[in-house]
Amino acid sequence: MTDPTAPDLTTTTDAGIVIVRCTGELDLSGTPWLREALLGPLRAGARGLVVDLTETTFCDSTVFSVLAEVFLDAGARNVPYAIAASETAVTRPLQLLGLDRLLPLHDGLAAAQAAVAGPPVAPAEV
Repeated sequence: MTDPTAPDLTTTTDAGIVIVRCTGELDLSGTPWLREALLGPLRAGARGLVVDLTETTFCDSTVFSVLAEVFLDAGARNVPYAIAASETAVTRPLQLLGLDRLLPLHDGLAAAQAAVAGPPVAPAEV
């Protein structure tokens, strides 16, 4: 039986970059799962972290606190971190709170992934 308070989170990893996709609503009841889904990979040595909120329909302030906490933790570990957020339900509160000027927000998943991956590295010449 699944926990009805658990948010709909999906985690994938590609070349050390972890993408955590959140769909539906995120609120206080789901923040422990969200925090663990984001901080767990950082503490395990992820090369980068992307939070995909492009299909999130609601976020409360506790979620924004988790996003800020992860931003600080990623920075302390020198791990690239990006948030993909295109839904008004997510972006508008972040703008009103001024968090859009602090957090690494991107309009879509591709832009967030590119920001975390950094510039492509040219192969070494032999």
